Amino acid sequence: MKRFGATLLGPYLLLALAAAVPACATVIDFENEAGNRGGNLTGIPDSPLTIDGATFTGGELLSGEVGLNADRTGVYATEGLFGSGETNPLVISFTTPVQDFSVFVLNGEDTRSYTVSDNLSESLTNSLVSAGGVGGAMFSLPGVEITTVMISSANADAWDFAIDRVSFNTAAPTPEPGSLLLLGFGFVLLGATRRSQLRAWLRK
Repeated sequence: MKRFGATLLGPYLLLALAAAVPACATVIDFENEAGNRGGNLTGIPDSPLTIDGATFTGGELLSGEVGLNADRTGVYATEGLFGSGETNPLVISFTTPVQDFSVFVLNGEDTRSYTVSDNLSESLTNSLVSAGGVGGAMFSLPGVEITTVMISSANADAWDFAIDRVSFNTAAPTPEPGSLLLLGFGFVLLGATRRSQLRAWLRK
C-alpha cells in the first residue's frame, strides 16, 4: 500500500506544486532589437516584429527618439506626418493570452491624450505632457485573457509617439473540472495512506 500510494501521489503533488509557482513577467525593452538604429523615423516600419510571443505592428525601431526626454533608450515608435509607413494605433498581439499587461507610452508631441485598449473592451486614457516636458506614462490593463492591445493617439493626422517596457505574464490556464477531481482524489489518497501508516506504527 505504501509503494502504491507513493506511485500514485507523485503526479498529483507535482501538479499542485506547479500551480503554486508564480509566473515570471516578460519585459520587452527593445534594446537588443534597436541597436545601431538612428533616432529619426524613416517611414520604413519594422512590422510585423515578433519578440517573446508578442507581435508588434505599425511601428519602427529606434535607438532613442530625438527630442523625447522621457526615454533615451530603444523604443518602438510611430509618426503620422513623415513616417508614412507607421500607423495609429500601434497593435500588439500575443500568441498565448496574457495578463498583468503594462506599457510605457511616450508622447512625441505637445500635450496629447493616449488610449491603451485590449480585446476585452478594457481601456485606459491619459493626457501626457509634451515631449520636452518628459511626456511619458505607464499604462496598465487588468484583463487576464488579453490577446490584442492597441495604443492610439488622439491626434489622427500627425501623431508622434513611442512605446517601451512592455510587460506581461502568460495567463494562467483555468483548471478543467476533471483535473480538479483528480487532484482532489490525490489528496484523499494521501490522507488514507498517512492514516494507514499511522495505524501500522501504533501496532508496533
